[in-house]
Amino acid sequence: MKKPLPVKIVEALGWTYVALVVLGCVVGICLSGDPSLFIAAFFPLALTLGMVLSLRRGRRVWFIMPNSIVLFLCLIVSVGVLCESMSAGALAFGLVALLLFAGPIVLLNLPVSTRWFKAKAKDGRPDALGCLGVFLLLVLFLGAGLIAPSIFICSTFGLRHAQSQSMAMRGRNLYVFMMQDNQEHESGGDWIDPSSFSNSTQFVQALWAKLGEDKAPCPYPDSWCIAVNPPDNDKFPVMVTANIDPRELLCSQDKDQPLKLTCPKEWGGTCFKVCEKAYVIVYKGGNTKIVKSKYARPNVIFPDGIPKPGPDTYFLTPTGRVDFVERQAAVSL
Repeated sequence: MKKPLPVKIVEALGWTYVALVVLGCVVGICLSGDPSLFIAAFFPLALTLGMVLSLRRGRRVWFIMPNSIVLFLCLIVSVGVLCESMSAGALAFGLVALLLFAGPIVLLNLPVSTRWFKAKAKDGRPDALGCLGVFLLLVLFLGAGLIAPSIFICSTFGLRHAQSQSMAMRGRNLYVFMMQDNQEHESGGDWIDPSSFSNSTQFVQALWAKLGEDKAPCPYPDSWCIAVNPPDNDKFPVMVTANIDPRELLCSQDKDQPLKLTCPKEWGGTCFKVCEKAYVIVYKGGNTKIVKSKYARPNVIFPDGIPKPGPDTYFLTPTGRVDFVERQAAVSL
C-alpha cells in the first residue's frame, strides 16, 4: 500500500524539524565560534530523527507523543506571554504551535492513514500506546503540573524585564535629545525651552518632532515626568516614568515608606505594560535605573541621601506642572 498524503505531510514536517535543528546548530556555531554547541544539539537532533524514522516504520505514537509534549509546552509559553502583553507575535506563535500540535494528531488518525499503519504493522494492527506511550503521557502530565508553570513564570518575568528595558532605552534616547537641545541653547542656537510648555507630553512631542529618527510617531509621549531647572547634581533624577509622583520620590516624609506606582490609564494616559511593577529613573549624570516596585522606597533608591531640588526646580508631568515649595515646607515642619 502506498504511503497516503496525510502521512507524507507529517513526515515532511518531521524532516523540517530535523533541518531546523541542524540549521540552528550551524548558525550558533558560526556566530559563537564554539563547536561544542553540537553536543547541545545532539538530543533535539536525535529526538527529531527518531520521530521521523519511527513514523516511516509505521509507529505513529512515537511521533505524536514527543511532538505533542514539545508543542504543548510552547502553547503554555505563548499563553503566558499573551496574558502579559497581548502582542501579535505571541498570538502568531501560539497559533502556529496549536496547528503543529493538532495537525499531526488529526492527519495520522484519518481512516486512510490508519489503514496504512495497519498494513505496516507486523500483527495487522496499528501500534498501540505501549510502554513508551504511557511514559510520554506521564511526562506530558508532569509538564502540565510542574514544568509548564515554571515556563510560564520564566516567560512572564522575561517579558517584564524586556518591557522594562524597552522603557529604559526610550528614556536614554529622550535624555540624549534633551542634551542635544541644551547644547543648542548654550551655543545660541534654536532650542526647545521646557519652561514654555504646560506639561511634559507637549515637551516630549516637540523634542521628538525636532530630533526623532525618521519622524515616526513618538513612543509613549505621555509616560515621562521631566525636571525643569534641575540642580547641578549628577544623582538628581531629571526624568522619571509617569507612574510615580516625583514629589513623593524627592520630598517623602518617611524615607522608608513604599512609593505608590499608578498606571497612567487612571488619568487617561497610555499604559506601558509594567507601570505597576517597575519604573525608570534617568539621572542628570546620564545613568538610567530600573526600579522594581518592591524596592520603590526613597532610602533604597537614594542610598547616599535624597537629592534636594533647587529653589526654582519643578517637574513637568503629563497632567501639568508640579512644584516642590509646598511639599518641602511640609517636610521641614
